[in-house]
Amino acid sequence: MNGINKKFLQNILLFMSLCLLAHPVIAREKQAGKTLLTRGSVIAKRSSGNIGLKRRSPIFEKDEIHVGRSARAQFRMIDQAIISLQENSVLQIKKYKFTRGATSNSALLELLKGGLRTITGAIGKGNKKAYELRTPLATIGIRGTDYEVEIVSNGMYVATWEGIIHLRSRLKNGCNMLLGRSQPYMFVFIDRQGKCKGLQQVPNVFRAGHSSNINLKRNSGVAKASRKTVIEPLLQSLPLPAGKVFNHNGLNIDRTRPSTEIISKADSIDSNNPVFKVGLEQYQLASTGQLSNFQQAVGGYKLSWGFWNKFSIINITRDIDSTSPSEGMIWAAYDKSDPSVVAARTGTVRYDNVSESLLSASSGQVSNLQVQMDVNFESGNVTNGALSANTPKDTWIAVFDGKIEAGDMDLQLNGVNVIDSNPDNSGAVRGASGFINGDFIGNKAEAVLGSFGFSENNRETNHIEGVFIVE
Repeated sequence: MNGINKKFLQNILLFMSLCLLAHPVIAREKQAGKTLLTRGSVIAKRSSGNIGLKRRSPIFEKDEIHVGRSARAQFRMIDQAIISLQENSVLQIKKYKFTRGATSNSALLELLKGGLRTITGAIGKGNKKAYELRTPLATIGIRGTDYEVEIVSNGMYVATWEGIIHLRSRLKNGCNMLLGRSQPYMFVFIDRQGKCKGLQQVPNVFRAGHSSNINLKRNSGVAKASRKTVIEPLLQSLPLPAGKVFNHNGLNIDRTRPSTEIISKADSIDSNNPVFKVGLEQYQLASTGQLSNFQQAVGGYKLSWGFWNKFSIINITRDIDSTSPSEGMIWAAYDKSDPSVVAARTGTVRYDNVSESLLSASSGQVSNLQVQMDVNFESGNVTNGALSANTPKDTWIAVFDGKIEAGDMDLQLNGVNVIDSNPDNSGAVRGASGFINGDFIGNKAEAVLGSFGFSENNRETNHIEGVFIVE
């Protein structure tokens, strides 16, 4: 294998030492769950600092989760509950304790703003008093359920899709009621004075938010769901469109949001126009788009990749474009190594020979991409991860580590810096953020297919992204 050059190692080692010194240490809070999906800005505020969340990031007791504009997030909690947060939401995890078979399990959440939908887990199904969601207007207790909350300027809407919830105003003499299919109402609006108004129709805030494509009918004055409602991606699976079979893995990098990780399923690896499934959405080449840099069997592996100058996002539930064509996507469709092959490997292997790559940057051509990582197949640890690349104006340097679990590689970005190549700026160093991801490929897991996307923190228009094979 080709080694990494000396200058690259010196830069990486220096930067790694700076990252280790600056890397925040998480307070000794217990893990409450794990991130399933993020789109846009999703941040966990902790005593140790603000942490950007991505797929598989852990969340902890005492976290305050902020979901930004046009963003969303989903989490699986330690008791298997699912929480989906709308854009412009803030959720505090006051307490989340769960041990299977224990009687002391409890969950206390506080939604400060925005919207939330949840399918509750084991907590509360045994001891109904063990679970509580607080909002500025009311508290909610459960009896094993699926419910939704949306805070608006003049009050709050609540819906119960399955089971029963107990809604209690936080104001003296406010409303106190049960909500659910077996109750007079499934939907309610509570105003700023703590007064509740039962609703027979689905409030528009839910039709436009988490619960699109809902079809309800009236029966004896009580709202009844005519079929099971559609929930946000990953909360519930829907039948795929006819003729679409997603048997392969996919990686997608949206050049308009290059620091956002998108993990997908692809319907083909032998086509120049595959379709990718991401939750309840399909990504595909736009009707007015063009394909470039297309390659098949890249490096001799079961892998295709390419670049679409325009792509469309199709909503599976409605089979229509949910957005106008977006600009620029790097994609890869591939078959990863059999997990049993990965599990059978032993010892530590260094992957450091970049054999193929497909790269882009806002400032021009990318050159001299170098990647290294040490994989200990026995401990499941990925260490000494480093990546560097040059653009006409900058040198990008990143460090990372990770884990191998059940044959899956989970990489964690620890830091990114941009070093100015202009000698007049004396090699000025600027901070950046983003993601790095990888999967084993090949019959013997002899290579890693990786993807990355980095954006400069104070200048998001300066970015770099790409896919690569390192052997």
